[in-house]
Amino acid sequence: MIFNRLNRIFYGLASLAFASISTGQSAIDAEQPFAAHSAGTVPWGSTQIEAGGWLQWETPDGEEAETFSYAVPVGVIRYGFRERLEVRVGARFSQSLGEAEEARGGIKWNIVPDADRFRVAWVSELEANLNRITSSTRVPSRHRICAEWTDANRWSARANWGVRWGADSTEMIIAGAVARQVGWQGWTVFVEPVWQTVGGIRLHAGGILNVDEIAQVSVGIEQSLNNDAFRFTFGYCRRILPTPTFP
Repeated sequence: MIFNRLNRIFYGLASLAFASISTGQSAIDAEQPFAAHSAGTVPWGSTQIEAGGWLQWETPDGEEAETFSYAVPVGVIRYGFRERLEVRVGARFSQSLGEAEEARGGIKWNIVPDADRFRVAWVSELEANLNRITSSTRVPSRHRICAEWTDANRWSARANWGVRWGADSTEMIIAGAVARQVGWQGWTVFVEPVWQTVGGIRLHAGGILNVDEIAQVSVGIEQSLNNDAFRFTFGYCRRILPTPTFP
């Protein structure tokens, strides 16, 4: 019985690894560290945890002293609820490890069935600012369309267009990223321009390291092109495979 269980687990891991190699995409298909979400969904019954944060240095307009801010952790938990459909919850903790600033929850739907090299997904989430929420607060929502492509070798690209409908404003985000595997060590480098109606344009670049078939770490730097804001980003993602069941 133990041998059969180990054999099935090994077979599942090997299948994930083979899928990653054949499509040129990470086996866990993580969203972090990109601003542009991936178009993939977590497999049915699996859970994926993505956590990270950022450190930022900025000199506000009209000020001489540089300010420092951070958000740790920033993350999302994704669960494969059905084939091509995942349920997701996330939060951001700002300036304090114990104080949640923003929480969100929603779904992602992989629109194109049996897609390989090109995929499209839709993400819808409700969002709440936990420091200012009241019974009369209108809950903002975020919606974005995600597209992702791979050349089945080393190159991949992703793009997002999305809107955030708030209580008294509408914000738009457009993001796109190009990534390339750069060696047998498991590293992938990426560059990603991001434009938002609030915040302007920023450039994000960094590296992703596949620790094994179901985990990865990432580091990056982000520079605003509208001011001198500079940000260091980091993250860790891991997939929890479903436990095999036996009669």
